[in-house]
Amino acid sequence: MNNIECWGTSPTAMPFKMAILPPEYQEEWPEKIREAVPGAVVELFKTAEEAETYIQDADCAYGFVTPELFSRASKLRWIQSNAASPSPSFWHEDLLKSDVTVTNFRGIYNEHVAAHALAFVLALSRHLPEYARWQQRSEWGPVKAATYLPEATVLIVGLGGIGAETARLCAAFGMTVTGIDPRVKSPPPFVQAVHPPEALDGLLPVADFLILITPETPETVRMIDARRLNLMKPSSFLVNVGRGRCVVQEDLVQALMNRKIAGAALDVFEEEPLPSDSPLWSMANVLITPHVAAKPDSYHVPERRTRILVENCERFELGKPLINVVDKSDRF
Repeated sequence: MNNIECWGTSPTAMPFKMAILPPEYQEEWPEKIREAVPGAVVELFKTAEEAETYIQDADCAYGFVTPELFSRASKLRWIQSNAASPSPSFWHEDLLKSDVTVTNFRGIYNEHVAAHALAFVLALSRHLPEYARWQQRSEWGPVKAATYLPEATVLIVGLGGIGAETARLCAAFGMTVTGIDPRVKSPPPFVQAVHPPEALDGLLPVADFLILITPETPETVRMIDARRLNLMKPSSFLVNVGRGRCVVQEDLVQALMNRKIAGAALDVFEEEPLPSDSPLWSMANVLITPHVAAKPDSYHVPERRTRILVENCERFELGKPLINVVDKSDRF
């Protein structure tokens, strides 16, 4: 795996004890972990309540460790999150302040989310949401001018693995790709330039497509509001495959209604499911999908999840650095 962040753990005196908790676990994981680490004690629990006694002397856990469980887990040293980017509900004050290492499944959804983002870009550039509505009404609508992608600029906010793969796909269609990321200092392949977050306002007026691939952090919540939407070109499009709360939804609705931007494609929302009375449903210049950009396929994503979890178990047992460590300071 590329660009792996690692932290070390101290070697365990005895094979570790692990609790596998909901959500999104695989039934075969305990067996696979025990095969990789002979002697490891691994139990799978259908609910958090079932693990209340077991977790008291567990060394590590997979899944969502609730505040109640965490308060009982006095020996816990490592948690493997179930997600590539753990949701805000995963984090709580005691976990953030502890020295418990958290790892995630970063990288396993790169191609899935990037393909979804590109599908959004292509659909918006050819006005497919509007044509689809005309088709439903059996209408032969007027021809609309398409966005010529080789002359278009895409601004990608978030240049991690998904952002870099999205950049590659956009560049394949001739688009000029610019990125924003707080950590990436030099442009990855296919990205013309990378800028810090404070440069966002100055880049919005030149972007034809704004693609959000950011986690939800204190810095990104409500990042795209009315002021920033007004900085965008009237011909530009917003694509969000990151987190719903990064966009002020009411401000986006107003910007779309007033043609401050040309359209939007959204896979994530402030409230999910998107309420049936939301104006976004009926807007001809909006494309909506129900948070499926990272929908796993039948093989590749489950296999990748297993591989990362098992490898981290092996590393934990040997006292080696874990892969995909999360910087908890980002959550404060």
